[in-house]
Amino acid sequence: MKKIFFILLSLVFLNCSLETDAPTTTQTSDNWSLNQSIGGISGTTTDFEKDQITWFFNEVTGILVVEHNVQGVSAALDPGTYEYSVQTIINADFIFIDDVEYGSIAVGATSFTIDQNITSDGTSVADKFEYRFTR
Repeated sequence: MKKIFFILLSLVFLNCSLETDAPTTTQTSDNWSLNQSIGGISGTTTDFEKDQITWFFNEVTGILVVEHNVQGVSAALDPGTYEYSVQTIINADFIFIDDVEYGSIAVGATSFTIDQNITSDGTSVADKFEYRFTR
């Protein structure tokens, strides 16, 4: 039986596991649109239009490209190119951007969340942001 690799930021299937001989699909890149930023010291919620802020992940190279022209609100990251990795720590997944822990992540088929209020060392931080993405 093949092992199912979970989708990391819906970026890659790390080996599909089925009892059939179905071909394994490998996804090497994925695009996510930031649609909501929640939190900060003032606890604000900011909604964004689809594709106003886009994150392009390349699993093979470990490169994240952020594109947008939004100013004056928390758009998560400035436009640019970043290195990223995902690590599982104590049964939770965390994204590291340019070798700095950025937050816990939850990836679904059509949604992706980064929660900076949850850290890998178990410390809870109340004034950080939660970023919600869709395909």
